[in-house]
Amino acid sequence: MAPLLRSSATLSIRLLWPFARVLSSGTPRSEQLPRFPGIELKDFGNPDTRIPHDVVMHALAECVRVAGDPLLGMRAGEQFDQADFDLLEYTARSMSNFGEAMTVIARYLRVMSEATEARIIVDGDTATWRLRTTDGVAQPPAANDFSVVSSIAFSQRNTSVYVPPREIWVMHERPDYAAEYERRYQAPVRFGAPYNALVMNRSRLDVPMRYGSPDMAAAFEAHIRRVFDKLENHDGLPGRVRWEVSEQFRAGSASMEKTAKKLAMGVTTLRRKLEEEGTTFSNIVDDLRKELAERHLAASHISVSEVAFLLGFSDVRAFGRAFRRWTGQSPTEFRAINRS
Repeated sequence: MAPLLRSSATLSIRLLWPFARVLSSGTPRSEQLPRFPGIELKDFGNPDTRIPHDVVMHALAECVRVAGDPLLGMRAGEQFDQADFDLLEYTARSMSNFGEAMTVIARYLRVMSEATEARIIVDGDTATWRLRTTDGVAQPPAANDFSVVSSIAFSQRNTSVYVPPREIWVMHERPDYAAEYERRYQAPVRFGAPYNALVMNRSRLDVPMRYGSPDMAAAFEAHIRRVFDKLENHDGLPGRVRWEVSEQFRAGSASMEKTAKKLAMGVTTLRRKLEEEGTTFSNIVDDLRKELAERHLAASHISVSEVAFLLGFSDVRAFGRAFRRWTGQSPTEFRAINRS
């Protein structure tokens, strides 16, 4: 495989298989298959291939234009099956109920997409499955359509009883094909939404999974956890630093000196190599703290002061100032909106 310039978060090649199937079945012309810089046709057969998010988004927009098919994202989402989602789907569908399944997908979605954050948000009798990108790369409508439709397809094929969502939220503005949403998925659609989402009844989370098995769930989750950890640990030098810093947080505070020693290099060498990668140690620590802070605050059993301690802040006020700088909100405000 040709080397990739990892200028952004990456996606698994598996996410592109449904698009390739739709394009190749709709028209046999090879020029309508996706084109990805640094990726050869043979790489589509390698499930370990990963492609930068920005490259994929550009290619999908071009595919829609060349094929003249604005429904490409929808049709790919409908064809997204368990073989494409692979280990992540097998783990999720083995869970006892739909809520547990979606929680597992949210936890390990990075194995499929480093650019997407997923979360279940419960508010009264409503539960929202929220999907949003985290790297600032703009998504074409086909990508948004694929996100929500593939989520619907997962529910249809894996839950014991399927009920259409209350609402579907899509980030792009209302398209010419808007009526297709309600016709195909039997739910009203909000276009121009802040994120892609499915809004459903809270009771939907308790619906049993068709293939639920505690023993299989435990085995699959142990496997996907190893894949997830490997991805976190081997994503270039910044990924290795991030891993070491996260381990240091578990034991106390993190430092560049300890990290450099763990990586068998001097502090000056580590600083220089990170600069060559376009980042710094402090940026990695800051980004990781933000991510962990949001994750901990979404868990109701951890207090704000405990979160501050876990992330190595000297006191709650210092944590509060940092969190407001990251998000524009106080930790308490963020928790009130995002607590699951």
